[in-house]
Amino acid sequence: MCGTIIPRLGSYCPTCGAIKPSMTYAGLPGAGDRRTPAYGTPYYTPRKRTDWRRIIKTLGVIVMITYVFQLALQVVTLVWGAKLVVPDILDTWTGITLFVIMPIVIDLFQISGYALVAYYFFLIAAIVASCLWIFLTSLSYFKKEARMTADSRRHSALFDTFGLLFATFFFSVATALLAQPSSDEVPSITDFSETLFLLANASVWEELVTRVLLIGIPLLIWGLLRSSRKNKIYSYFLGGGFRMNLPEVTLVLISSAIFGFAHFESGWGAWKIIPTTVAGMAFGYLFLKHGLAAAIMMHFATDYLSLPVEAYNSIGLEILTGLGVLLWLAFGSVFFVYYTTRVMEYLTGRKYFETEPPQSAQGMQAPYGYPSPYYHPPGDVQYWPPTPGEPKPRPAQTYQQYQQPFPQNSSIVGRYVCPACGHTEARWTNGRFQCLRCGNLS
Repeated sequence: MCGTIIPRLGSYCPTCGAIKPSMTYAGLPGAGDRRTPAYGTPYYTPRKRTDWRRIIKTLGVIVMITYVFQLALQVVTLVWGAKLVVPDILDTWTGITLFVIMPIVIDLFQISGYALVAYYFFLIAAIVASCLWIFLTSLSYFKKEARMTADSRRHSALFDTFGLLFATFFFSVATALLAQPSSDEVPSITDFSETLFLLANASVWEELVTRVLLIGIPLLIWGLLRSSRKNKIYSYFLGGGFRMNLPEVTLVLISSAIFGFAHFESGWGAWKIIPTTVAGMAFGYLFLKHGLAAAIMMHFATDYLSLPVEAYNSIGLEILTGLGVLLWLAFGSVFFVYYTTRVMEYLTGRKYFETEPPQSAQGMQAPYGYPSPYYHPPGDVQYWPPTPGEPKPRPAQTYQQYQQPFPQNSSIVGRYVCPACGHTEARWTNGRFQCLRCGNLS
């Protein structure tokens, strides 16, 4: 009557409720006018509302893209700095000492000369390879996150790395502002080439001796002792694919505390212990969830943040970096609240700040009401039409009030019809039929 095309299996017009012309003489009950508002609310299938979490996530992705350029500049600075570091290693440096943390810092051995140059190039290769690996493996899902088509609670390695970077950066700056450390509580390095080397070394070596040595290897030993090793051997050294169960969480907390106190022993003030411990928790989570490459990338992005400005001495670059820092700090506060909430969810087993599901059509009533549906009693439901090749099922007994319009040899015996929208498919829910189109229970 209104011009709407009725589906082939439908009996009513989904817009105005008119009976399909070919079903006029079938004795179907009236379905009513779907265009009539019910208490001021139209009876239409509700649209899915946009999840506010997805909106915030998309804004976060846009901010992360701005840091991609900063990270690229940091990698260029790392590679460019080799022309400063290598001559100093061969001419003036006496060498460096590699160490482990057990839990105090224990010196292993010293390397110098060409061995130190080879080690430095190993650091550069490890950082560049880690950044490329994270980008290549998570770029496709990162695009979905930017288009708001990804799950709001599932994150790519790139999103988690940048999100935790912003969160820990915000927490470190806030802690420093509250603590107001003196110059004696902040180590100072006057040689720029030494700064380039030491921060690159921290990005790789500290992840090896903290995340691999204090998390991966103990998990491997624990799995072997209990004969419950589920991950492949290499994953205990390269990370990734672990669940945050009690052993994993315990090792992350212990290694993070050791990581924080190690910075205190290396010359930082006591104020540095808490933010470094929090950063260690982020590194440990990335190691278990996304792999060692994600932890190295975040560590490098944190330590090398200000080095491009010092390397190129550009006022324009300094201004852009300052504006970027303000933007990253602002979103860092958002990500800090978000990841803190996720930790609380893990501890309490509850979910916070969930978006309410869209309002269902169930329970909405038109001013005149809807007739009761007709269907077979539970336990004797027929699916019509039968699957091709199967024998035709026997007609089942309908309710007495609708027996007269539907004789036993009728082709529509056994068909469910929703009294609200005329749809012919439903599921059995708690003793009632629920329409698969509008959700009406009857």
